[in-house]
Amino acid sequence: MYESNDSSDDNDESLSKQVLPTADDANGPIDLNKMPTTGEEYLRQVRFQASQLPDFQTATQRKKRNTTSSNSKNHAWHKLFPSTTANTTTSDIPIKHIVSIDWQNEQSKLFSNVRNDFFQMRDRLRLTNKKYKNAKLKSANNYWKFCFGDDIPFQSPLPSLEIDDQQQTQNSLPTMTKMITLTQPQLHDLLQHEIDWLKQCGCSIHLALYTFATLVAIEKPINEDVMYTIRQTCLAWKQTRMRLINLSGNEQRGDDSLIKSCDVFVCIIGRYFGQFDLADTSD
Repeated sequence: MYESNDSSDDNDESLSKQVLPTADDANGPIDLNKMPTTGEEYLRQVRFQASQLPDFQTATQRKKRNTTSSNSKNHAWHKLFPSTTANTTTSDIPIKHIVSIDWQNEQSKLFSNVRNDFFQMRDRLRLTNKKYKNAKLKSANNYWKFCFGDDIPFQSPLPSLEIDDQQQTQNSLPTMTKMITLTQPQLHDLLQHEIDWLKQCGCSIHLALYTFATLVAIEKPINEDVMYTIRQTCLAWKQTRMRLINLSGNEQRGDDSLIKSCDVFVCIIGRYFGQFDLADTSD
């Protein structure tokens, strides 16, 4: 399921070259809040979005990997994100945020493996569980309670999830048994709500876990409406990353674990899902 992508410097440079012709952007305003209805509108939006994104430097040299203990009590989804005490490549780089090509390739392969495991386990569980039922979710409030339970009021600021306290957070995590109850249209709706929550309620590891799990559960082939939402997810986390990085220059430093979570979404959407104009590329 993993789509192998050439991560060489030549390939990254070629991504910036225009391949398909588009109309002159000066001919009319571009409304990013409006879903494109034609191929030309879509290309104009993609071209405009790419021109507005900040450039991030990537490093091609291999970095020494940090390993964690196999006896960690972290939930399975948490293993895909660094802990708040983990060392990152951005901790001592105040100006440029470096996302190595090796790291991106590793995350893409990990994401592919997680997707393969998810769909295999989902199919087995649906076959063996005769009482399997799809979740009944209609309103945004229903989706909120599905993710965060009844203890966190609807659209309130999201607290950071304490990853070391698994016992208290187990019921609200995106477990396999929860995620397989969602249909593909419900996953699309959930992803749209997660974008709104990120913008309105702030970012947290808890929200990052559910966004990651949602992307894992979306089946291929992906239609244009879902891909549009996936692209909007990437843009929202890019904006969040920029805000967190800017905090690093002030007295209040941004959370390194949240910055790395932003890197994960930019990586898997840009490289695994093939939205290369949104990916972090080398200079």
